[in-house]
Amino acid sequence: MIKSSSIRVLLLAGGVCLMAGGAAAQSIQKSPQQVMHALATFPRVVLHTQILIDAKNYARLPHENQEVKEGAEALHTSLSAEPASFKAKVDPLIESAVVNSQALADTAGSGDLGKINAAHDKLAAAVKSLVAAFPASVQPPPPKPPKS
Repeated sequence: MIKSSSIRVLLLAGGVCLMAGGAAAQSIQKSPQQVMHALATFPRVVLHTQILIDAKNYARLPHENQEVKEGAEALHTSLSAEPASFKAKVDPLIESAVVNSQALADTAGSGDLGKINAAHDKLAAAVKSLVAAFPASVQPPPPKPPKS
């Protein structure tokens, strides 16, 4: 049988761990507005590239790739003061979005809609994973399609 003093110690230790974890989660973002602004670039590019693909305007896809590169740079800059453990978690996700964006740009010249759509799907999945890695408080709202 567990003694009541042991239970109190376990509860106290659990409470401290929860408080420490909660404090870490709340303080992950030193500059939440900058992070949200930089992070918003990625879903916006996914939307823009889909619009370009639908319009068969493949020549503009490399421009959107440049937007991703600039967004990645801005995101890295806004995360510079964050804990190394958080950066280690999101850096590969940022790199995945950049690599998949470059693959879409490279595929654009082929004019092969199947390959372009497959590359776009990979970019969209990479961006979804990237955004999901951030606390909800800094996740940008979904981009709005342009008015027709």
